[in-house]
Amino acid sequence: MKRKIAAILALALALVLALASCSKEAMATDTNGSYWGGDRDMSASAPESSGTGGDWSEDSWNDVVGATGEGVNTAPSMTEKMIYTADVDVETVDFDAAVDSVEAMLERFGAFLESSSVSGRSYSDSYYGYQTYRRAYFTIRVPVSSFTQLRDGLEDVGNVVSKNTYAENITVQYYDTESRAKAYRIEQERLMAMLEKCETVTEMIEIESRLSEVRYQLESLESTLRNWQNQVDYSTVNVTIREVEEYTRPVEIHRTYWQQIGDGLQNTFESIGDFFKALFKWLVVNLPVILVAAVFIGAALAALIAIIRGGRRRSARKNRAVEAEYTQTDNEDKRE
Repeated sequence: MKRKIAAILALALALVLALASCSKEAMATDTNGSYWGGDRDMSASAPESSGTGGDWSEDSWNDVVGATGEGVNTAPSMTEKMIYTADVDVETVDFDAAVDSVEAMLERFGAFLESSSVSGRSYSDSYYGYQTYRRAYFTIRVPVSSFTQLRDGLEDVGNVVSKNTYAENITVQYYDTESRAKAYRIEQERLMAMLEKCETVTEMIEIESRLSEVRYQLESLESTLRNWQNQVDYSTVNVTIREVEEYTRPVEIHRTYWQQIGDGLQNTFESIGDFFKALFKWLVVNLPVILVAAVFIGAALAALIAIIRGGRRRSARKNRAVEAEYTQTDNEDKRE
């Protein structure tokens, strides 16, 4: 009986020792950060120096960096981050009025010009009467709430030839970058706290080096977030305004064979007419130059003709002299 009791007590003692050993191993694993067996202590401190030379191993730094993720929580409901862009090509027969209309739309919708340029007509074109057309390019930033109204309102400026709209969803990239920025902020705070407790110059240099890298990464992420948020809040509308003599005629979807031939002939005759009109205008505008050039060319041709005729006359006289000399010599031979 005593032997059985002793065996039971020995078995119970072995079980207790085994449970205690497993508990210690679990606690050691949790401390190293390879396994989280429950809620982690949010106030875990950074690794402290032993005070004997600053033993900052790679594992110690990994513990600091890994701990920065403790306070970063993903938002339960993320607001979508959308970037909207539109490209609109507009024709107008009244260029100045169209430009004024676009500028008026900026004030109406609370938008602003990011960039603009106007090109196409110069002083020489106007002076010589050349047929040139102007173009204007605008990059407009408009609050996202007024994006659709401004884009569709451009139809009142002139004839909209093309209109394209693009949407880019950056929700995942935005919140992922925001989480990384939060992690770096927490790491920065902890490194600052560790810097105050440094006991050696080596520790201070290593922490300041890491702190400099963290600040650089944080500034880069925050700059990216600001740029994205600006594009989300203010959509982009790229507007091209082209001055034309007449609007592009809309083409019917279903055209018969003979209608297509008629359209082709009409375009051909219009092109021929435009060519001769341009040629006549060029001749009239450049008539003084043509007359002066004609005078010089005529004088040069006259001089060249005179030179050629003079050469022919000299050659003829020389031939006659040689022939006369030959005839005289022949007659003298016959007399002898």
